Amino acid sequence: MRNNVRRLFQWMLARLYAEFAPLYDIVATLVSRGHWYLWGERIIPLLMPPILELGCGTGHLQHTLAQCGLTAIGIDRSWRMLSRARHRATTLVCADSRAIPCGAATFASVVAIFPAPYIMDTATLAAVAHVLQPGGQLVILLAAGPLNMAQHPLTQQLVALGWQVQIPDIVYQRTRLCVLVARPYAA
Repeated sequence: MRNNVRRLFQWMLARLYAEFAPLYDIVATLVSRGHWYLWGERIIPLLMPPILELGCGTGHLQHTLAQCGLTAIGIDRSWRMLSRARHRATTLVCADSRAIPCGAATFASVVAIFPAPYIMDTATLAAVAHVLQPGGQLVILLAAGPLNMAQHPLTQQLVALGWQVQIPDIVYQRTRLCVLVARPYAA
């Protein structure tokens, strides 16, 4: 039963990122009661430029980063999402997070806001480690609300892969934001 629910969820996400991309902002606003993008903005103080955003979607964080004067590139594998983002941001690349088309040690921060399951793919985590500068960090906003981040499968996976993981305490309007800050150990 759990696998069926997971497959249905992944199928729905795939539709939302593709043919239903024009509805993405509406769905995100409804699901979050209007807080989706405000929650994402709360992690900006954790970011160091240059920044790579994985799954940049319709470009809200990219727009805010540019307004803050922070150098950032957004990637998304959905050209339909990127076409929605073009009016908010200009430095966008259609690419898969498992094969980030950037050189080694390019970014001080890699960020993902409410990422799809791609974030747990070991190829994604390897690609992120490759593009991070020494001392660089991966910042992930996983959810908003009660969630045991220490026991979350992504936290466990990162630790098992040798990453240093911190769980900052971030609250916005009485809602706890579930954030991970992870650094690959230096070899």
